[in-house]
Amino acid sequence: MMDEKDAKIIEILRANARTKNTDIARSIGLTEGAVRARIAALKKSGVIKRFTIEADSVGVEGIVLVSTEAGKTKDIVSRLKEISDTVYETSGEYDAAVLIRSASVDGLNSAVDRIRELPGVVKTSTLIRLA
Repeated sequence: MMDEKDAKIIEILRANARTKNTDIARSIGLTEGAVRARIAALKKSGVIKRFTIEADSVGVEGIVLVSTEAGKTKDIVSRLKEISDTVYETSGEYDAAVLIRSASVDGLNSAVDRIRELPGVVKTSTLIRLA
């Protein structure tokens, strides 16, 4: 169960995943060892899945909506995760949504082409984030 200190650790790491444990400890009133142990517990419980970089240099961000053949959604979602780290299974007209980050429109188009080539993909629709 998370408490206020865990929530504060997560807030700090969301703002800057490279924040040193000693700096976190100082700001929330714990020892460095306690912060390290809490982060390890948050990772073990799945609250923290990974530390990542959100690069400001990403020029284009798109959401690709994917419609699949009946009964193939789970397999296609699994294959989509090889293309992007952010894949959601959805309900409605589309069966999945894939977040694609790219340095260029050409890079985004290449990713969309890879998605369209997957066996069982019926159609796609791409939304490009403007702001």
